[in-house]
Amino acid sequence: MGDGKIRLLLIEDDSVDRMAFERFAKREQLAYVCRFAASVETAREALSRETFDVVIADYRLGDGTCLDLFDALNGVPVIVVTGTGSEETAVAAMKQGASDYLIKDPLGNHLKTLPITVEKALSRKRAEDELRRYREHLEDLVRE
Repeated sequence: MGDGKIRLLLIEDDSVDRMAFERFAKREQLAYVCRFAASVETAREALSRETFDVVIADYRLGDGTCLDLFDALNGVPVIVVTGTGSEETAVAAMKQGASDYLIKDPLGNHLKTLPITVEKALSRKRAEDELRRYREHLEDLVRE
């Protein structure tokens, strides 16, 4: 994020939802550098090749669910977005480590909450990283 732009991976297998996201990001002039994946497999490839600040993932994908990717995230915050979710799905996503969980609505109003949801996920990640660095420093001091 050194250039002020957020490197974002959108994992979405529905082309209409992907275009809606692209139009929204452009209209709102969001400082996102976006990459797109339409499946668990292509998302894994993208995650192995590039570094992302945040992932926005549709829950249900053609070759699995976004939960199948959590082992490949390496600490990158993920926001799960779904149109077919339930409380059980939300709980499972949050237990796996999702930063947030949003329900898609037919009018696309969920997109309006994405910028603040992304910022909250990134702020939480920064705080966790800072806490980890403090903990490591304290452990170093104790060893000395």
